[in-house]
Amino acid sequence: MHKYSMMEARMWTEDEIDDLLNPLRSAQSDTQSIEIKEAVGGLPVSLAETVSAFANGTGGIIILGVSEHNNFAPAQGFQAKPIAEALAQMCRDKITPPLQPLIDIATYRDSTVVIAVIDEADPLDKPCYVRTRGRYSGSFIRIWDGDRKLSHYEIDRLLENRAQPTHDRALVEDATIGDLLPDLLQSILTTRRKQSPRIFGNLSNEEAMQSLGIAEPDGTGTLRPTVAGLLVAGNYPQQFMPRVNITFTCYPGYDKVFAGGVKFIDNCSFDGPIPEILDNVLNAVQKNMRIGGVLDGPFRKDTYEYPEDAVREAVVNAIMHRDYSPMAQGGQIQVNMYKDRLEILNPGGLYGDVTLQSISSPGATSTRNQTLAKLLECTPFHGGMVAENRGTGYSLINRLLQDNGNGEPEIYSTLNTFCVTFRSSDTSKLPDSRRDPRYAKWSDRPDVDYSSQQGSSHRESATTSRPKIIPFPQSTIHGTELSNQEMYNRYAKDIPGLNEAYARILGIRSEPLTANGESTLEETLIQLLMERGVAQTPELVKATGAPRSTVTYQLRKMLDKGIIERTQPARSPKQSYRLKTA
Repeated sequence: MHKYSMMEARMWTEDEIDDLLNPLRSAQSDTQSIEIKEAVGGLPVSLAETVSAFANGTGGIIILGVSEHNNFAPAQGFQAKPIAEALAQMCRDKITPPLQPLIDIATYRDSTVVIAVIDEADPLDKPCYVRTRGRYSGSFIRIWDGDRKLSHYEIDRLLENRAQPTHDRALVEDATIGDLLPDLLQSILTTRRKQSPRIFGNLSNEEAMQSLGIAEPDGTGTLRPTVAGLLVAGNYPQQFMPRVNITFTCYPGYDKVFAGGVKFIDNCSFDGPIPEILDNVLNAVQKNMRIGGVLDGPFRKDTYEYPEDAVREAVVNAIMHRDYSPMAQGGQIQVNMYKDRLEILNPGGLYGDVTLQSISSPGATSTRNQTLAKLLECTPFHGGMVAENRGTGYSLINRLLQDNGNGEPEIYSTLNTFCVTFRSSDTSKLPDSRRDPRYAKWSDRPDVDYSSQQGSSHRESATTSRPKIIPFPQSTIHGTELSNQEMYNRYAKDIPGLNEAYARILGIRSEPLTANGESTLEETLIQLLMERGVAQTPELVKATGAPRSTVTYQLRKMLDKGIIERTQPARSPKQSYRLKTA
């Protein structure tokens, strides 16, 4: 983190400031990540809310001394130096925890403006709030161009990152051991004794149940099921938690509101213990999927619109990582199938240090419900266990979807909701050469038509608002050297922001990226990261010769585009960057 210093002033160029302001001029509004204030009469009181909102979200930029009402031109009478000092003072004294944003005074159209870069706060520091208003009244989040106060529920979820939640181990006071299925309970205990005979071999059933967190004694000594125990082995957990279940709905169009008049093709609500619910959900998804054909030598075999193992992994992750706190038990897991996609949503966003950027990395895991996760490792399901808990779930999902022609999963997370989306695979167009379009026979569900107005607009919205994981460039695949054109087609052709720069680096296009033919800073940074793999900001500043603030700003833009990713938490002093990996 850069400490504020007036010696760092005037490091932004006018072109960079115009890059920030031009989208605002078009929209005639602030945006999700940029806030504009005139600040002619002094520092606006509401600015503290914006600082809180940016810190609690994904960061943002504040520009002071610009008039929104005058087409975002410099504000007349703006005094840059005292405003910059007041902003730095406010971030230190009026925000908890104190922040030290990078604040610059820059020249813009013969005037001066103040630009402050607010980084996302460390998860352990959230919520970041206005000190005089307290945590539950002074915590904000950025929604489009405004700052919205965080709800008590959202603040509680942020605070959970500071300690391990135990909602899954809470007793269900009205339930008894008789509400557990004896056969399922016994199979779990038998499995655990086989897995760890020294630990569980000599324990009684009651002792083993307490050790596993299936049941605990209440204040009177009566053994009662926990939330996790009831969910895994209960006869009817929904008797006590009615909405802790899974719903499946198959819609005929691209949204829940369909112009054709048909609300849905299939609609189910699944209750019971987790193994039973999981089995029913997977059957419902399979029943409504379209089926194509694969040529395996002289034989034909079926291939599904969505790979079954990927669907299972995503549903199990939703079950394992959803929020089971009392305030969230009123929301169910939803599996929604549309004409062009399958969405799996669960209450509660990402937990711990797992981020949208790291979730697909092997080993990336942070478990909200430790007791439930451990129980699912010994809960039998279809010849194996419900879950493995090896931190490979989303890596496996990514690979399975790519192999099946679905593309990469799209992941969306807020404090309230987590959603993973699989795009439909047209099995007549899968990348494997064994797939023959003559065998692409769809079921009665309407064909996907991406050329339609409704479908195209939805796809554009989804891809621009949700991150895509970009493969790290490899020059050899299975020992075969790739040509530059093959590398471009494989890694960059369809990735906005990376395609032209990567093509120029590989030398497969002759046209320049800029009017004067010079290489852009973004292109240079991509080339440096290709050569070095991982690099820190000081290295990139030295290698490019550009001002530090310019490099920092460009890196932020590349993060937003999904071209690069951080290797450390956002505020780490050891921060470095790399091209995003699959």
